[in-house]
Amino acid sequence: MRRSPFALVLALASQMGHVAQGVPVVAAATSLLTGIFAGRADAASIAGPEVVENWLLPRYDALVAAARANREAWAAFCAKPDPAGVTLLKERFGAVSDGWASVEFITFGPVMLSLRPDRMNLFPERRNAVGRSVTELIADPTDERLKPERFGRLSAAAQGLPALERLLYDEGAEAALVSGAEATRRCAIGLAIATNLETIATEIRQGWGDKAGGLLAQLVAGNSDPVFFPDPSALMSQIVTDLAGAYQRVVDQRLFAVLGKTPDDAKPLTADRRRSGRSKATIVAMITSADSLGRQLGEGIDPKGRAILDKALDAADAAAQKLPDDIGGASQTAPGRKALQDAAASFKAAQASIANPLAAGLGVGLGFNALDGD
Repeated sequence: MRRSPFALVLALASQMGHVAQGVPVVAAATSLLTGIFAGRADAASIAGPEVVENWLLPRYDALVAAARANREAWAAFCAKPDPAGVTLLKERFGAVSDGWASVEFITFGPVMLSLRPDRMNLFPERRNAVGRSVTELIADPTDERLKPERFGRLSAAAQGLPALERLLYDEGAEAALVSGAEATRRCAIGLAIATNLETIATEIRQGWGDKAGGLLAQLVAGNSDPVFFPDPSALMSQIVTDLAGAYQRVVDQRLFAVLGKTPDDAKPLTADRRRSGRSKATIVAMITSADSLGRQLGEGIDPKGRAILDKALDAADAAAQKLPDDIGGASQTAPGRKALQDAAASFKAAQASIANPLAAGLGVGLGFNALDGD
């Protein structure tokens, strides 16, 4: 697998200081992958397990809570369908969607197992996989595939947030949920998806555990895990790499993929969460969460570097808030395209700041991320 030129530049930038000083490659690599380290005298001490405990796990807790409330709303709605109930289902959907966006860019830990990211949110979608899967489930007269023990083994296209979005926001979907020949079936599918989302979120959170047991306890003790952390000292490198990847996910998948190279190449229908009108909200949730992580990690670098980092992260926050509500629609107008391109520039600048001053100041290297390509 090769890395994109931009990722190579970032990784090299954070490692050149070691090479220039004549540190052997093996020793440099060991230094770069340190998971617990002390910052300079005027910076705080930052530990990878501490970041997991204080930043990551509260977000997984929020995701579990949102997924549980969503499943409960579907159960109540299916018992007594009405238009007001659909309104609540849409609110619950938005909460789960934002909760997932805030941790989607984290690729280490229990989320690695059982295709959980794709099953939670299959994106980008290709060849209308979600639409075809939902249509097929609606047409199936039996309940066998909707049972929890079976549903989690279906195509990822049928299991997650995009499928739930279809049930709630496709043309005529609201009326079809409340009454009609397909209402009961659609409600059963929605409940199956909501139950599955809660199960996945809960399994991820339970896998992490706490300081007394589970994966977090192992990391605190400095113990390796053959599946998740063969080298526990690599934790901080993984955190910083995923943080840089958050901005790349937004730029590559949620902005450039929609923009195309020219207005004629724009693909407005590929905008994430376009049916629910949450394309901007999803980006805001991801950028806000990433910036929060960056600021916490920034406590471990010197004040000068921290000021540079904070400026880039503040600009990214502001750029996300200024995005047009309709990302797809904006890709088709000159002012809209400029707004999206300006935001992308701010996000790329934030990504660059993760390499330097953040990674360089912390003394960790950027590894491969999930978007680097083959």
